[in-house]
Amino acid sequence: MCAVILRRAICKTGDDALFPALPQELQNSVKQQLLQLVAAEQQKPVRRSLSHCVAGLGSTLCEKNEWQELFPFLFNGVKDGDSGLKKSCLSIFSSLTTYVEDKFLIPYLGVLREAFQFALGEQHDMEVRIAAVDAISSLVVVLEEEEHVVNFQSVVGDILKTIGQALSTNHEDQALEAIEALVTIGESTPELFTKSLSDVFQAMIQIATSQQVEESVQQIAVEFCLTLAENDARHTKKVPHFAEAFFPLAMKWLTTVEEKKDWGVTQEDDDDDDEITFYDVGLEALDRISLALGGRVIEPVATGLIAQYLNNPDWQFRHAGLMALSQCAEGCAKQFEVNLGSIVHMVLKHLGDAHERVRWAAVHCIAQLANDFCPGFQLAFHSAVLPALMRMLSDSVPRIVAHTANAIVNFMDEADVEYTQPYLDELVTKLLMVLQNSTLKFVNEEVLAAFASIAENCEAEFVKYYDHIVPYLKQLLSQPPADKQDRMLRAKAMECITLIGMSVGKEKFAPDAKQLMEMLHATLSSKLESDDPQVQYILQAWARIAKCLGEEFHPYLPHVVPYFLDQAAIQTDVTVTDVDDRDEGNDDEEEGVETLMLAIKGVGDRRIQIKTSLLQDKSLACSVIESFLEDVPQGMSPYVERISQIMVPLLKFPYLGEIRDTASKCLPLMLACLPPHIGKSDMLRHFAVHILQAVQCEHDVEVACSLVECFQRCINACDMNAMPDNMVFDCSTMLKKVFDESLRRRGLVSKQQKEVAEDEDEVEKLEAENEGEEELLNQVVEAVGAMVKKYQSFIPHFANTFYPMCLGLLGDGYGDVEKRLALCAFDDFVEHGSQISQEAVAPYLQPIISALLKHCSSADADLAQAAAYGLGVCAQYGGQVFRQIAPEAVQQLVAITKNPRAQEEAYATTTANALSSMVKLIKFHHDHDSGLCRMDNLGPIVLANLPIQADEIEARFVHEEVVDWVLAGNPLVLGENHSNLPAIKELCRKLIDTDLVNDGTKEKMKRIMG
Repeated sequence: MCAVILRRAICKTGDDALFPALPQELQNSVKQQLLQLVAAEQQKPVRRSLSHCVAGLGSTLCEKNEWQELFPFLFNGVKDGDSGLKKSCLSIFSSLTTYVEDKFLIPYLGVLREAFQFALGEQHDMEVRIAAVDAISSLVVVLEEEEHVVNFQSVVGDILKTIGQALSTNHEDQALEAIEALVTIGESTPELFTKSLSDVFQAMIQIATSQQVEESVQQIAVEFCLTLAENDARHTKKVPHFAEAFFPLAMKWLTTVEEKKDWGVTQEDDDDDDEITFYDVGLEALDRISLALGGRVIEPVATGLIAQYLNNPDWQFRHAGLMALSQCAEGCAKQFEVNLGSIVHMVLKHLGDAHERVRWAAVHCIAQLANDFCPGFQLAFHSAVLPALMRMLSDSVPRIVAHTANAIVNFMDEADVEYTQPYLDELVTKLLMVLQNSTLKFVNEEVLAAFASIAENCEAEFVKYYDHIVPYLKQLLSQPPADKQDRMLRAKAMECITLIGMSVGKEKFAPDAKQLMEMLHATLSSKLESDDPQVQYILQAWARIAKCLGEEFHPYLPHVVPYFLDQAAIQTDVTVTDVDDRDEGNDDEEEGVETLMLAIKGVGDRRIQIKTSLLQDKSLACSVIESFLEDVPQGMSPYVERISQIMVPLLKFPYLGEIRDTASKCLPLMLACLPPHIGKSDMLRHFAVHILQAVQCEHDVEVACSLVECFQRCINACDMNAMPDNMVFDCSTMLKKVFDESLRRRGLVSKQQKEVAEDEDEVEKLEAENEGEEELLNQVVEAVGAMVKKYQSFIPHFANTFYPMCLGLLGDGYGDVEKRLALCAFDDFVEHGSQISQEAVAPYLQPIISALLKHCSSADADLAQAAAYGLGVCAQYGGQVFRQIAPEAVQQLVAITKNPRAQEEAYATTTANALSSMVKLIKFHHDHDSGLCRMDNLGPIVLANLPIQADEIEARFVHEEVVDWVLAGNPLVLGENHSNLPAIKELCRKLIDTDLVNDGTKEKMKRIMG
């Protein structure tokens, strides 16, 4: 205890630091005596505490070169000390490497490697050798440069030898500790194993397959293989026969599933929750290895082995084969898709298996395939799968019936009502029969979830089933729960009835909504326990009711909004405690609490605990507030100030990205729901300051996208010039910085893609990263457009900052995505900037128009679309500068419409924009000397391509102009003796009830149709 107290006293940093305040002589004495005590102490707990004390103090002194004796002491202790001292010195090394900076350790790397390798020698006892493995792990994971990590590759063989000898001498706990240390290395610095991957995998698989090794050691060996495969898939794929060895091992573990009494009438297995079985590990291993290595590596091994298992007379093997198929489906999606018909047929056959566990696994597999191959799976196999699932609803085993209902949910979630509609009557009837006849709550829960998914699938058509289901749900909710087992059934009923309400609409649902609200409020007002699942379902139910009722939900807001505000404002329970010797071995963790151990420089190990249950409640409350702001905006206006006080700080909430994302979505909604007479400028300025701060420190690209979109929507929600010029400058700087950083990251990913070009799976993963960055760049360009539109003072910033940047993106060093972004920025600059000051934009028109003309003929449809749209903008605002190149613009736009692929889905939007730009040429340059912009030249091309459907905005513009041509009596449009009028009326009839025409155009169409 004295050692623990001493560590806490002398290792403090900052204003409370005690050691620096001591006289130099006393400091030297403390350091000297600490080393002497470590060397002399024989009791393990005391020596361990002293080691922690030395490491903590050393972390603050070594980098300042104020404890020169420490490292020589440690090196000598490892080399010449007794077993206890060797272990203590290695332990201190482990702690020091965690605390001190990487650059301080680099000069010692050679000596450290020699010391660790020496400690791994067979002449030492096993505790010392394992301590050396821990020290190597602690050091390697903090090295930032790969060149420093590879210097330690030579120790891998010694580590494997140590683990092998630990197992052969019955030191299994120490072998487990060593492999756990390797897992830590594999997570962060897998390059340590690059040269010895084959040996490493061979050793681990040998351990995993050994019958003489404890289960926990076998399982950690598999975990290490998975960790290394996930973090270094590129090299793992090249290891000969690794997949052929690992995959059968994991599948064999699946066969360890056992018969269980009452399995068919219970929802969960009665295993000890804390016990991890071979089956559990095997199931997870198949999923992870398939995702890590991809189908090109796994499918050739999996297909034949799964087929063998499915044909085995032993039910455990058939069960394992189906479960393996479901686990591999996502990772092998491309390869499985080729033979998906055969796979589905094979799975459906096992729905009739004699053994209940195999039938359950077949249902599970169908559910997984429906999820992994949607929506193609539903389209291709609905005629086989839905009837089969409906038959399984009559299975004699309740657990299979429940799982079938769950599979129906998976199928319906991504199915088109066009091909589910023929089955709905029978499906609903069968589910109702299950609900009426089952007394098992877990079965009824899944049936209610199935009803909800069917309602979401068929929407308004579900009204025919409404009166058969909703009364049952209302009756269920009107009764208090008889016991804890009733709570989830009631929760599912809340979910089901509100999803049905959203599907059938306000007219049908409104009469029941008020009664339901009273039930929900009464339930929440009762004394619910902290783990009651009804709470979250009630919150979600209120959000759905609000979405369905809209402003009619207004009267209920005072009863529910304060509760959500309190939940959103709740302080997350984060505690930081010291980890000392008394905590060792105390790994018990409270349910709903996550624990993280951190080594803090100069402070020592700290335990950080956070209540995840509170995080979930907070996140859900924020989501419901967002929903209320969107669906009941007028009713929410009195709460805007309080919501702002809660949401703005959450833009930088450190523990959950979902909360930051939701907070960002709330800000523009708050501005939008303020009454017109209330000025929004002050609130916008307040928001902008915090958005600027948050986006620059955001590490999650998806959340960064939301923050930039939040900024853009806030700008658009407010009046012109709502922010002062200095803030406009700050916004410009922020947007440029975010754009540059994202572009840099995108470049790095593209470089990585070239390095792994031969690995299709790895390229796809990197492509997903690139797509995230592309979306962020898109959002920045949208935000720049909003600033141009709303702020005259931003135009010089664009000209000085973004204009040269965009010209650079149009160079040869960038691809079509970057070029498209540049053209989109130019389009907004010309369109919105010209409306504020044509004089300010005019000097930049010539290079912009030249770029647009150049890229109209691009093979990339998105790039050509941006160019085609931009020519229309320049036709409208470009004046004499555009008139000079109008004939070339006509030529480029006509060429787009004559492309053989012009009406294909990928190019249709480009064609729509080209046609819109032609209409602008007719409108603004019909008197051009060339005659090319006249109606008789471009009009027939436009008319021949009607109606426009691919781009709603451009469709509305073009259709309105064409209708005006008709009403103006244009002879080219009407034809000789109005011969085209019947076709024009038919076109109007097709369009009048669509979103492809605006309300004003619809009124004009009514006049045409008579």
